[in-house]
Amino acid sequence: MLKNFFCGVAVGVANIIPGVSGGTIIVLLGLFDELMAAISNVFKINISWKERFKSIKFIVQVGLGVVVGLVGFAKILEFLFVHAEIQTIMWFVGLILFSIPVLKKNEMKGEKISWLYFIVGVLIIGLLAFFVPSKDEVIVPLQDILANKLNITYIITLIILGAISGATMIFPGVSGSMVLLVLGYYHLFKGYVANVTSFEPKIIIGLIFIAIGVLLGIVLSAKLTNWLLKKYHPQTMSLIVGLIVMSAVTIIPLSGYNLITIITSILTFLFGGSIVILVDKLKKD
Repeated sequence: MLKNFFCGVAVGVANIIPGVSGGTIIVLLGLFDELMAAISNVFKINISWKERFKSIKFIVQVGLGVVVGLVGFAKILEFLFVHAEIQTIMWFVGLILFSIPVLKKNEMKGEKISWLYFIVGVLIIGLLAFFVPSKDEVIVPLQDILANKLNITYIITLIILGAISGATMIFPGVSGSMVLLVLGYYHLFKGYVANVTSFEPKIIIGLIFIAIGVLLGIVLSAKLTNWLLKKYHPQTMSLIVGLIVMSAVTIIPLSGYNLITIITSILTFLFGGSIVILVDKLKKD
């Protein structure tokens, strides 16, 4: 139970890091197959209640950890990003890249990487990063959101935005904010979330449809991924490794360096890697 909870905390923390997918940490912690199967089991018809309850219990344990990670570490990460943004990101890059060999050993269990699918994963993230516009902090104003009519087309749009957010929340390597930016809907999505405290009926109704989309995205993504892992495990894991590697590369800052920053960034990168090596050694012992 505690292991699942603390893994959830790590996933929650990851979701705060710009450009990082919580699904990446799910994979690196060795929970990916189990979580995909658990979410899929909850909505299966031909399954015993004992097995369904076991899956729900596992999801709740991880889910509580995610909430604690998001809420409890938000201020700490905010402080780190204000005072040491590059070093903090490089620490996370170190965690991810040093985890790849451990991931291959634990999740692929002797299977060889399919380089074709690995390259496809790299290209997906590379193209998303190439086409993504500048991510500034501008959000759609409240009055502009209220001006939109809640017709069937707009409702479907909100559900799709929620589904993208939900699917990328658990799928490794893909940042939901990056996808929404490419599609041109990031600021609208962020506008709804930012204006939730206005308690405007249109905002609340819109967020309900987004929440429906998030649930659909999580369930459909889990079912599809669970099926792919069963039918095409080495290919799917190779694709995921490609997504994770390239997602780590794309979050590396390209400017803002001086001699001190370079040295401290290398140190935090190696510190992230040393944590992975230490944890893997403790698991072996």
